[in-house]
Amino acid sequence: MKQLREHSEVTNLELFYDLIFAYAISRITTVLHLVHHETIPVLYLIEFAVMVFMFWTVWTYQTVLVNRFFQENVQHSVFMLFDMFVVIVLSQSLTPNFESTHPTFAGSTSILLFSIAVQYWIRGRHLTDKRQTKVAHGLMIVLLITSVIGALTIIPWAPYRIRVVVYALSMVFANIAPIFMKQSLTAFPAMFEHLTERYSLFTLLLFGEAIIAVTEIVDVHHFNWLSILFFLTIVALFWAYFTVYQRGIDRHKRTAGIALINIHYFVFVGLDLVAAVMPLYLKHELIGWQFALLMGIGLWFFLGGTATILATYGSKTSNHQWGYLLTVATLEAAVVGILVWLLNGNQAITMIAVTAVLLGMSWWWARTVQNLHV
Repeated sequence: MKQLREHSEVTNLELFYDLIFAYAISRITTVLHLVHHETIPVLYLIEFAVMVFMFWTVWTYQTVLVNRFFQENVQHSVFMLFDMFVVIVLSQSLTPNFESTHPTFAGSTSILLFSIAVQYWIRGRHLTDKRQTKVAHGLMIVLLITSVIGALTIIPWAPYRIRVVVYALSMVFANIAPIFMKQSLTAFPAMFEHLTERYSLFTLLLFGEAIIAVTEIVDVHHFNWLSILFFLTIVALFWAYFTVYQRGIDRHKRTAGIALINIHYFVFVGLDLVAAVMPLYLKHELIGWQFALLMGIGLWFFLGGTATILATYGSKTSNHQWGYLLTVATLEAAVVGILVWLLNGNQAITMIAVTAVLLGMSWWWARTVQNLHV
């Protein structure tokens, strides 16, 4: 039996699977479109972050499974297709009322995690290398515990707020547990080239969803030229991220990839946040301090996460410049937030300033990464 993934290429089925998850996250983002009195309620912002965290957790465990224990057979395909359909059902059940959604949401994620746990168990039964077996069984136990706790929160044994906190903590446990398995995961490292490609391709799908957000303000009968600037802001972020991916990361590192996995949660949330609030601003639905704050946070998550990935998995030069890279990303996000706040009364000037700053940053970023000689 093949025990290890033999190639780094992402398969068509993996891409199909990722497409479903990208759609599900786009459904979650609609929570941010519910604006009241030109602000998004804090509760909706929390629900957005939590729901993305849950989806990201499920997707990550499936990604780690196929990265370390990939087998191209009928059994693998059946499990993947089953999980995809559960995600479709889950995505269609999402509503702003998280309490009413909880039974379906917690139930579906528990089914998904249990399904992945079974797949780890099946792989582990046929492994002969003790290092591989230890990783498979360890991750299987984490998933089983998380899926059981999630399923129990559906039962009304306590008020909803207590049950949802328990559910959230179970997901936090699922993400923290692998850190304590770092020695085992490092002894049986990830196929890092595949892992980076999988995460970059999923990020590419989210960029596709961001481009769809641009279409929300494009009307061929009443063309809004500011949509061009919105498009260019997405292009600038795309340029920054994929410069790091293509030229900055050493994709042949021997690593467990834990940092890459966890940092991408902030990259995903940051990109989704920017793509969600920008159309609201251009449609005059979200203005003022909250738009400036959310833009700043979104850019800080995205740019800071991208800088941290470069510093962690790039050359020795980029590792030594971690503080510098993160500081630049933080200043960039702060500058954009301040510009949005100060120029909020004039959309045209605001958008021109933000677009110019981000395009300038991307140009500088590309030159800096190229000079690192990874």
